[in-house]
Formats: sequence, C-alpha cells, structure tokens
Amino acid sequence: MKNALSRLIQILFLSTCTSLFATDARAQIIDSAVAHVGFGVGMNFYNPTNSDGKSSQGFGIAYRWHGFHSGWSPTFGLDWHTTDFTQTVGSVDAPLGALRMRAVLAGYGYTRHIKNFAVSGSANAGYSFNDLSVDGGLGPAFASAGQRFVEAHVDNSLLVKPQVSAWYDLAKHIGVGVGAAYLLSRPEEVVTTAAGSSSRHLQADTFELTAGVTFGVWRQK
Repeated sequence: MKNALSRLIQILFLSTCTSLFATDARAQIIDSAVAHVGFGVGMNFYNPTNSDGKSSQGFGIAYRWHGFHSGWSPTFGLDWHTTDFTQTVGSVDAPLGALRMRAVLAGYGYTRHIKNFAVSGSANAGYSFNDLSVDGGLGPAFASAGQRFVEAHVDNSLLVKPQVSAWYDLAKHIGVGVGAAYLLSRPEEVVTTAAGSSSRHLQADTFELTAGVTFGVWRQK
C-alpha cells in the first residue's frame, strides 16, 4: 500500500510538471524565470537534531527568487543534501549509511524590501525522493549481534520547511544572502535480516544555514 501511494504521488508530480511545460505555460514560466530567478554558488551547513545524524557542510548551487515589491507571494524551493546516520545494533552504535534527500517544495511567504535589502520568511512543504547508501560496516555489526543482515532502505517522504533569509543587492544583477531553515522529515526506514523486517520512522530533522551569491537578469516588467 505504501509503495502504491508513493508511486501515485510520483505519477501526479510528473503529470503536473508535464502540464506546466505545455507550450503556453512554458513560455510564461521561462519569461518569469528570466525576470526573477538568480543562480550562483553558496556554502551550506546541516546540523541534524537526531544524535544519530552527523553534521555536514559543503558547496552547492545557490538560487534566489528576486522580487521587486514587498508583500505576500508563493514560494518554491529545492533541498538536496546527504546525511550520514548511525543505528543501534545490539549494544553498539553501528554506521547505517548515507541518506540522500532530493526534495521539491512549494509554499507561501512574505518579503519586505528596504532599499537594497530584502528580508523574507516562508513556510514550505514538499516531497522528498530518498536513497540510502548502506555503510559496509552495518552487516558485520548485525553479525556480531547474532543476526544476518540482508538489506536496508528508506522510503520517500513528505516534509515541511519553514525558513527565513536576508539578501543584499551589491549591484543591479548581483546579490549576496544568508538563510536559516528547519527541515522536518520522518521517512520510514526498513531493515531486513534473516529473521524478518523491522521498520521505524528515521528522525531526519535538520537545522540548515546557507550563505551565497547569485546572479540574475532582474528584468522588471
């Protein structure tokens, strides 16, 4: 049933994307993107709230939806990151593996412009496509506990992400900014041994801090 629901969500998501990129809609989206979207590079920091998760950081693609006026508006976002987790097996904490999350989000937020500054707050929700790369030490850990490990995987999941950000326009088409967010995600983890399968909701909640610089056309109509 869960696999069927996951498959249905993926089909609906792909169908929506297909309809959005019909001829007329595609032209409007591309025109709006040219006017508002900026891309660049940034530094990301991730600090899981679960003690089983390990903090991480790295460079990535930075993006910004540049507005021209203060007010409420729809928001969108991507959240791509990987977190290493451990898991208690018997009496030891064994390395579980690396959980890769590829999330697409949408929501609503408010932006306030003060000269060259823009401060925003938003609440977003979305769907994460998850993949678990099992650590090579997990099998031996189960063997030490008297169990034969077969496999482990993490299902796709829904998530919620409130966030705030502040941007400063260095020049007409260049902006620098910082952002902070809390990602709430509880994907289901399934571990299979020779004795059977067990599942739990993996607490993958994460505090996120980002800083970056973006470049855009910023063409106001």
